[in-house]
Formats: sequence, C-alpha cells, structure tokens
Amino acid sequence: MRRILIVSAYYSPHMGGVERYTENLAKKLTELGNEVVILTSSNSERSYGITSDNGISLIEVPSLSLMNDRFPVIKPIPSTYRIFNQIMKLSISDIIINTRYYPICLLACRIAAKKHIRPVLIDHSSGYLSTEISPMGYLMRLYEGLSTKIISRSKPVACAVSNRSLQWIKSLGFSPHSVIPNSIDADAYCSSASNRDWNSELNISPDAFVVAYAGRLIEEKGVMKAIEAIDGIHGKNIHLIIAGSGPLNTAVSNAQNERIHFVGRLNESDMSSLLRYASCFLMPSEYPEGMPTVLLEAAAQKCAIVVSNCAGASDIIPESNFGTVLQDCAIDSIQKAVLVYFENPDLLIEHSHNVHNLVCSRFTWSQTALSLCTNVLDTLSTNNN
Repeated sequence: MRRILIVSAYYSPHMGGVERYTENLAKKLTELGNEVVILTSSNSERSYGITSDNGISLIEVPSLSLMNDRFPVIKPIPSTYRIFNQIMKLSISDIIINTRYYPICLLACRIAAKKHIRPVLIDHSSGYLSTEISPMGYLMRLYEGLSTKIISRSKPVACAVSNRSLQWIKSLGFSPHSVIPNSIDADAYCSSASNRDWNSELNISPDAFVVAYAGRLIEEKGVMKAIEAIDGIHGKNIHLIIAGSGPLNTAVSNAQNERIHFVGRLNESDMSSLLRYASCFLMPSEYPEGMPTVLLEAAAQKCAIVVSNCAGASDIIPESNFGTVLQDCAIDSIQKAVLVYFENPDLLIEHSHNVHNLVCSRFTWSQTALSLCTNVLDTLSTNNN
C-alpha cells in the first residue's frame, strides 16, 4: 500500500478547480487501496496540524492568504516548523505537487529532497500567471520563473491536466510525461442539480434560447465579451445568464437588462441546475487555463459548448461534431457560433449528446486515478527498485 502526499495550495472548503481536482483524486486513490495525506495551506475555520477523515489525512501549514485569497504565503512561525518535522517522520512513498508557483509547492520539493523521493508535478495552466505589461506583471513573471527553476531542480515527473498544459510545461524545460486529466463524476453532478425555476426567477419565456456563462469575473475570462456578443444579437429571443464573482462584479451587474442576467456565484447544485436548463454554454476565455472544470460540467448536463481555443478545449471537443472551438474571441465570431446553435436545434442536440458521451466515457475520476497509479507511480517504483 502506498502513502501518497498530495500538495495543493488550497483545499476544501476553499473553492477552486485545483481544490476539487485534489479532493476527487484523493478520494479515488483511497478507493484503490492507498493512503492519502494532503498538504495544504491553513484555513481560518480549522486549526493548524493534522486531521483525518475517510482515510484522507489533512496537514495544514499556517499561511497568510494574499491577492484576494488567491496566493497563500507560509508563515515562518514555530508551528510551521513543528508541522514540517511531523511530515518528515511520516513514511511517504510518493509526492504529488499540484502547480509550480506557490510557496507550499517549493516546501514540497524540500520534503521530497529530504526523503529522496522524485516528486510528480501536475500542472494546471497553459501560460504565465500574468502577461500584463506593468511592473506587477513583470514581478509576477519573474517570481514564476524563479519558482519554476527551483522546482525543476527536483527533476519531477512532469504531468499536466490537458494536452495543451503538457506542451506548456515542455516549453518551460520539463520533459513531459503524461496527461492526468481533470475529470468529473457525471452522474453525481447531474443528480446534485437543484430545482430552481430559472424561467420564473429571471422572467425568461419558456421558448427562449438561453446561453450560460460561469467563471471568475475577470477580463481574461471573457465575461464582458460574452455580454457584448449576446447583447448585440438583436431581434432574437436569446438570453445570457452569468454565474460567478470577481473584480468585475459591479460591471457585470450594471450590464443587466431584459436579456442579460447576473445571478452571482452559485453552489454546485445550482450550477448543475443552470447548465441543465441552458441551451448552450459560452466560455470565450483568454486565460491560461489547464482544463476548466466547467466544460466537463456543461458536457455532463448535455449543454452544447462554445469555447475559445484554450487549454482543455481540444481534449473535450476533439472534432467539430462535439462542440464549437472558437478560432478567435472577436465579438462577431462569438455571435456567429451562438447563432449556429440557435438556428440549428438538431445540430445543438447532436453536439450536446456527443460531448456528453465523450466526457462520461473518458473523463472519470476512476480513470484519472488509475492512470496516475499505473502510468506514473508504478513506473517510478519500478525505476527506484
């Protein structure tokens, strides 16, 4: 039996794609007979130290969360050193590091070196954290380059959550090994849908064509382009429902009208309900995604997808009969793609069923966990013997 240490900057109840990836992967690894220890940043709702639940141990490192709760920095206090010593006393067979650029990931490299373990890196991005032309953007790229260089010294087995993400880490100098994809329990996700009546709640007619957008409300995620595109389609009963939160909350709220609706951040059951209700899911993102969970969720609910050519898009939509991958995020390109589905309901149904079947057959947590064990961890064990 293995005891696997998984490192994640944040963990449940903190919300995010990497957090959900870590939680679901850990559960499946324990079902395969492994012990899992998760190393993460402290959360104010819980005390520092080690707790266990359902065969998964949780080790929380005292940290200060910066950048609107997006970047945890380890506190150099006595309890941090005590936790480090506790980890060093544990018998660990494998170390999995999610992403490259958080201080806790660098701590994991230190642990791996001390224990003479070659870590597994799973990257969740496809570009630099910031491409902004500003002093802050420059400093972020400088920091990311430095942290990447430090992690590369550990000679990790370099994996990623999508093919594009794997090519990205190759461009950073890593030798790419495997895709360990983001996944979904489609049946559970669909069953979790709430019974919210979106028609009556938002005063939308039953015959309307509803486009859903969900994600962090930042410029790079394309929410303002989605609004401009749908608002610019005149004379059609097409509505846009936006779910999410972020710096653009006020701008999105102010953009509401009789066809543009903002519902804020939704819990999982309401998000599942929205995707079940919507005709089409729109994601014109120019953010360096890894493999967006929301694409898997849309596919699970048989919601046709219009998405930018971001990382993960070609994994989920490998051919044109699975959905629409935009070649650019120009407003007219978005409008044309949405109108194709609006004017061709049979095509929408075909694409939504095709992508649903693909995701249900290829992107399951059981397959992801098994792939990690057989294609990566077993290989490491063989090479170390």
